Amino acid sequence: MQFLKPLSLLLPAACLSAQLWAQAPVVDVGSARSDAQSNRGMEGEMYQQLQLLRQEVMALRGTVEEQGHQLRQLKQQSLDRYIDIDRRLTAGGSSSDAMTDSPDSLAVGSPSEASPAASAEGAVIAGSTSTPSATNETSPTSVVLDGDESSDYVKAYDLVKSASYDEAIIAFTSYVEKYPTGRYTPNAWYWLGELYVAIKPQNLSASTQAFQQLLTDYPDHGKVPAAMYKLGTVYFLNGDKQKSQEMLTHVIDRYGNTGNSAVNKSREFLRKNF
Repeated sequence: MQFLKPLSLLLPAACLSAQLWAQAPVVDVGSARSDAQSNRGMEGEMYQQLQLLRQEVMALRGTVEEQGHQLRQLKQQSLDRYIDIDRRLTAGGSSSDAMTDSPDSLAVGSPSEASPAASAEGAVIAGSTSTPSATNETSPTSVVLDGDESSDYVKAYDLVKSASYDEAIIAFTSYVEKYPTGRYTPNAWYWLGELYVAIKPQNLSASTQAFQQLLTDYPDHGKVPAAMYKLGTVYFLNGDKQKSQEMLTHVIDRYGNTGNSAVNKSREFLRKNF
């Protein structure tokens, strides 16, 4: 009996060991290795897809930038055409481009005489059959600059072409305030000088100031000869014949050999009025 007692103690221990062995997981080393390789393959594929997406985003960004560049070029080309028209009208050329007297020319001298009141660039103001009024039907608040120097100039210039002179004055005034050293600011000052003469009633003081601003700030600009000629006519309209004569004579002396049409206009004005 004593001999059987130790055996009775060993049997439960053996059973417990067998149960524990049965519960231990069986690991398939080959399967685990295959799963790891599969995971690495999926990670590699996701990385490749991510790289492809990144390349596509970069390509799309490049396309957008290129289109933006092309759009800016188109805007600039459009504005350059406006400026080229200004330049050709100022320099003269064909009879329709040269500086001409407006049908609504400013009255000077005797009632039968008229002085050139049209733009030196312009046939735009000169050819208008409408008489600008002090108050335009379109509200001045509709003149809004959008923050782009080129398109803002075109917007203001379009108002001149449509004979919306009061609104054009507002637009160009806002323009020179917003872009005091801009590429087209000299042109804006010139148009302000013209517009203040074109409106009814005229503002000769403001016209004088605009032309003088152009001459002072941009003495070598292409608009200077036309501005000097126009300023000479404004001096005359304002009753200062001496200043008028001096300015027009200066145009002839300074630009007499350039072929600029402001020279011929100055000579003609002096011949008729002095």
